[in-house]
Amino acid sequence: MRNRLRLITLLGLVGINIILLPACKDQSKSQLPVDLPRQDVFVVDQIFRYSVVENFNLWMPNIPSPTRQGLIMDSLWYIDQETGNKINALSTEPPTYNQDFTQMTVKLRSGMYWSDGVEFTADDLVFTVNNLKSHLGMNWSTELSLFVKEVKKVDNYTVIFELNDSNPRFHYYFTVRYNAVWMQPKHIWKNVDDPMTFKFNPPVSLGGYEYADSDPAGYWELFKQREDWQRTTAGMLTGKPGPPYIMTVFYGGSERKVMAMARHELDLFMNVDYEAFQAVLKKTPTARSWYKEFPWAYPNELSGRYFGFNLGRKTVFTNKDVRWALTLALDIVDLQTEYIGGVARVTAIPHPATPIQMELYHNPLESWLKEFQIEIEEGIFYHPYDDAVTERIAAWAQKQGYSVPSDAKELRLLFGTGWWKHDPKIAERLLLKSGFTRNTNGKWLTPDGELWTIKMIVAPDEVDIYRLAIGAQDQWADFGLKLEIETLQRDPYSTRNYMGEFESISSWGNASSGDATADKWQAIFGLHSQFYTPNGKSTAARGSIDTLRIKSKEVDLIIDELGKIHPEDDRVVELGHDFMKLWVENMFSITTISFKKFVTTDTYYWTGFPTSENAFVQPLYWFGGGRFTFQHVESAIRNKSER
Repeated sequence: MRNRLRLITLLGLVGINIILLPACKDQSKSQLPVDLPRQDVFVVDQIFRYSVVENFNLWMPNIPSPTRQGLIMDSLWYIDQETGNKINALSTEPPTYNQDFTQMTVKLRSGMYWSDGVEFTADDLVFTVNNLKSHLGMNWSTELSLFVKEVKKVDNYTVIFELNDSNPRFHYYFTVRYNAVWMQPKHIWKNVDDPMTFKFNPPVSLGGYEYADSDPAGYWELFKQREDWQRTTAGMLTGKPGPPYIMTVFYGGSERKVMAMARHELDLFMNVDYEAFQAVLKKTPTARSWYKEFPWAYPNELSGRYFGFNLGRKTVFTNKDVRWALTLALDIVDLQTEYIGGVARVTAIPHPATPIQMELYHNPLESWLKEFQIEIEEGIFYHPYDDAVTERIAAWAQKQGYSVPSDAKELRLLFGTGWWKHDPKIAERLLLKSGFTRNTNGKWLTPDGELWTIKMIVAPDEVDIYRLAIGAQDQWADFGLKLEIETLQRDPYSTRNYMGEFESISSWGNASSGDATADKWQAIFGLHSQFYTPNGKSTAARGSIDTLRIKSKEVDLIIDELGKIHPEDDRVVELGHDFMKLWVENMFSITTISFKKFVTTDTYYWTGFPTSENAFVQPLYWFGGGRFTFQHVESAIRNKSER
């Protein structure tokens, strides 16, 4: 079943080895497209090629945001996604609410400056909110219009928000996980006729870096350390300057990143596939990922992978028995080991399986999952949960020669939770119950008698969703079902996801996202039916994350109940549990694994990046909070002749 994947892997590794032979001979000549000393440039993986170039209007949908957002943007607060530490950035303290949470006061930090020398003040915050409210279709415009009655300046460093309704979570919109409401320099934007088409180029930076140069074809960008980096929150809060230059480069697929790192032309990448990572370990002794040994990869990014279906169309996928049948036709142990390399945590619920979140959600729900039943035929029920998944993954890992713990709790921390049984016979009964039949070749026919073929879109630059899609294609083929995979570059993939222009999708986030807190509200608020967007219209900048077009009164009720209580109320987790149960019962999407990333750094030129032994800050450099991570990167101490 996996001969095709293994052949692709073998050919890729052979190619890497052949190309690396000459590439490794001369490491003194830099191949970077800028005329700068190599030791002054920290080169990071751009993740994907930008189809929208030289545009820094990050308040508009579909403008590239990874990495660059942390270098030049800023907001009021941050939550470090590794430590959970809450960071007061442009605000000097946490938000202050009145008794009924209809008013929020913000105290701003003085002495923070835009890169053109103008101080950041309350004028910028007030202008940003009003500008976004006035232009529906910009990012955060829907949410700010929904919640903000008025925002007013008290003095240069004090702002008061008057809210339309009680909302003890309003500050979430200014608290950076991946991003948040970025500040706009009023002295620039007040003169802009059309904020929705303005490119904000060159950008006036509020981060520790400023834009220097870029490739008009979208393959790279260069940022220069600000001379006054101490007058930014990134510099002031860390006390460190960071590298003189940071360059983001899109080299291409996994094998090209391996080659670039072997030549010491790439200092940090976000992710590669398992086989390419093994090649990095062999070819670049100065490279390492989060862990020194198996499972190597960073496991704590707060999101999950899933297979989803467009439920806004009248198709067979609106039948939850069909979605359950497809789930039981999958073998999660095979997916996690043969396709992902055994290095990710399995999660059966739509929530990231990090240690903190497992204590809050996965572990308390374990007994419910074991008792949970689905009706496969009238009056006949079935327990679909398999709690022995981690043990089978551990057995696989031991056969590969990896050292794994024997304690069940430690195995869960390593490999995640149980999942759904691989039970093609039950899957078949569910489909037969739903009017499907098989032809003489054992292939599935729809209730209309047509050969059943599922079409799935995927973006290969997001390695795990691509490999999981290949795994599903193989496993569903064994079940008699054809899956056609359409590969897309990141921008068209995202656009079609937002527009509902797909039948099925291999993706991430959506309901499976979380935060470094116990509160699920922010991750699921965009699923509320008040934001429902029909197929053919984009969910982007509408307050919606409901790309699967789910419309559920039960989901709405949970979100509404969460919104009524304080985020630190004990009922927050209880309602989160209710949401997980509802999602599982309906199998709105097939969540597979929690995020893992082979975030790998080459220490040949640069050191100071966080690791499992020194987990002082998140390694998620492409997040907005990566701005603090970059500041800690320092030049490696090496003899100049080595360079």
